[in-house]
Amino acid sequence: MRQLKQELKEYYQDFKIEDIEKNIPEADRKAREIIISGIEKFHATNPEIAPVLLKAKLQELIVENFVPKIFTKSPFFFEMGMRPSEFWGIPMPVFAQPASWMHNYFLPKFTNNQAAKDFKSFGDVNNIHLCRGRLGFDEDHHCLGYNKVLRTGINGLLKEIAERKKALCTQMQQDELSGMERGCQALLKIAERFCKHAKELLAKETDEKARKNLNMIIEASQRVPAAPPRTFYEGLAMLCFLRESVATLESIGISVIGSPDRQLIDLYRADIISGRLLKTEARELIAAWMIPNDIKTFAREREWPETSTCLMLGGCDENGTIVFNELTRMFIEVHCEYNLINPKLNCRYSSDSPEEYLQLISEKNLAGYNNFALLNDDVLIPAQTKYGKNIEEARLYVNGGCQETICEGVEHSAGAYYYFNMPLLFKLFFSGKNKYATSLSTSAYDALPEKVSSSATFEDFYFQFINALENTIRTGAEWSVLNGRKFSKINPCPLFSTTLAGCIEKAEDYKSGGAKYNPSGVTLVGLGDIVNSLYAVKTLVFEQKLISLYELQKVIENNWNGAEALRQKVLSLPRFGHGERELDNLSKRVAADIAAFVRKIPNERGEFFQPSFFVYWTFKQFGDTTGATPDGRRDGDILCQGIAPNREHAPQSVTDVIRSLSNIDFEDYPGNAVLDIQLPVGNVIPKNTLVSVIRIAAKNGIPTLQLNCVNPKILQDAQIHPEKHSDLIVRISGLSAVFIQLNREVQDEIISRSIYTA
Repeated sequence: MRQLKQELKEYYQDFKIEDIEKNIPEADRKAREIIISGIEKFHATNPEIAPVLLKAKLQELIVENFVPKIFTKSPFFFEMGMRPSEFWGIPMPVFAQPASWMHNYFLPKFTNNQAAKDFKSFGDVNNIHLCRGRLGFDEDHHCLGYNKVLRTGINGLLKEIAERKKALCTQMQQDELSGMERGCQALLKIAERFCKHAKELLAKETDEKARKNLNMIIEASQRVPAAPPRTFYEGLAMLCFLRESVATLESIGISVIGSPDRQLIDLYRADIISGRLLKTEARELIAAWMIPNDIKTFAREREWPETSTCLMLGGCDENGTIVFNELTRMFIEVHCEYNLINPKLNCRYSSDSPEEYLQLISEKNLAGYNNFALLNDDVLIPAQTKYGKNIEEARLYVNGGCQETICEGVEHSAGAYYYFNMPLLFKLFFSGKNKYATSLSTSAYDALPEKVSSSATFEDFYFQFINALENTIRTGAEWSVLNGRKFSKINPCPLFSTTLAGCIEKAEDYKSGGAKYNPSGVTLVGLGDIVNSLYAVKTLVFEQKLISLYELQKVIENNWNGAEALRQKVLSLPRFGHGERELDNLSKRVAADIAAFVRKIPNERGEFFQPSFFVYWTFKQFGDTTGATPDGRRDGDILCQGIAPNREHAPQSVTDVIRSLSNIDFEDYPGNAVLDIQLPVGNVIPKNTLVSVIRIAAKNGIPTLQLNCVNPKILQDAQIHPEKHSDLIVRISGLSAVFIQLNREVQDEIISRSIYTA
């Protein structure tokens, strides 16, 4: 593997995003020039052509001209050289990623409108950050319909398209089906070109290991992806090829690289029984399959090594049978053995998970291997069925990128592009919006809530706040929808669409609503902060009458200056996540009321939004720009991370937090909700105790648990002596990173997190 790592490093150095224009090999440069000039000439000659057919032409130009790269130390074929090394398909500058040509050409033409300007103004101007993300559609966080393609091969998709073309079609549907067909044929052509190149290399190669790899590539590329895989190796090769090739051709982020312990276990066992494969060989294949995701992303060099690339393990199959097998263990062990950061280890589990599985995860976490997100089937499967998916589909959910959930093969949930800063909304509702008058567009300013002037009761105050929250979230969503409807013309994705149930049947791109299910997501930041703020107002103003609403507003506008005694009074009140019954009931009410209105907000694909409480690093970014709030926060203080309690006066026991959160019905949050917990690394907490904590989280309805096992003193020493801690990995939020590569702000934020006991 050392030789493979070196081979990968040498190649990908020339494809770093910041250096790609000056460093890439001349053959790759020439290929880009041919593709870009070719599509520009074609479009100039055919200005009225259907967008999907323009995309098909662009894909064919890429397939005809890309320079195949085969790493002779690996048996896998996947590198087309048509993307920056560290990016996973999301739209990029055209020279870096030619498949982005349509996105970059049409985006400004289709989104130069007032709704787009309002959305941007509403979200980003002067760091208001009520909304973040793209203008209407999430072109990241995708999952291919791997199950379908593994079952039928691309030839099966072509057969399905051919059958659909026999039925009655409009011209638009004919164009869509033609684009799908040409996309599938392009994918097969890529495999043919890799096969040809491998044969050319084999004719000159003398190294026996390299010759073995090349022969494996030649045989596999003649089989997959056209037909279903016959062996464990072919299954891995097909997953890798599909992810890399589709991302390259479509210019969308394909985040999920597969669920191999579920999808490939039968092939693996058949290989072992027949003697075609030894367990040691399987481990080598798994290592060679995962390592490129780590090397090409420069995860040990980047300050923020996000790749959105995740591996799904565990959970259950469509029949509800628990998945924990030889491959589950092997993937985790190999990931740890090579100290990988990518792909992310996203492990599904439940309260009924095998002890051996949770022991393995706990052992690795407590050793400081902070790469896991633990997704709870006991919550996330019912959450999907509650929102309309059937049970078999719900059981095959994955999460694309960080923790946003997708039911594999039937939907793209668009779950991580609309982040909403609820504490800032509360701040504006409570203290007023006048300071934003000159920095926002008129309609964006009008969409912000008016300052609450008076309330006879807390119920009245609460109703006004929830109403303001709904109106503001809805307005932002409506602006995004207006632009989201145009994305099937900006960058249609016929090849990706063929893998999702519904798209071929409807002859419709997934961006237009072709998939069987079409939810969107709103990611809600600061649950604990608004619950604590509501409770503070309820207690101080309406119950104890220690201060009037007007007086408290003045205190907040002054950032608590001159009111420290009152602030300490607030901080001594019962807090979110501490197990106080009244706060738990309020938390339950707030979460239920938010979910009730979010699920009624329509999206651009004919369905609705679904809420989530995963927050990436926005709890810090939003906190920096959110003023003081009635919960005792000062201007710039950090917000609550996901569904975790506030760090100031945090509870000590993680089990107390879990039991407190159990009052919230997270089945109302199919987009997921994440509890980030920092625990002491090493033997401070016994492995069996952590296993119990994980089971308690499952039984008490915590959707996703992220553990960061650290020693703050070691983290502080790493800031002073980074050369001593080159392998120190920490969990930031939806990603992990080498601690010494992070900037000081992120390092300090991680050090400041509360350390819980079990």
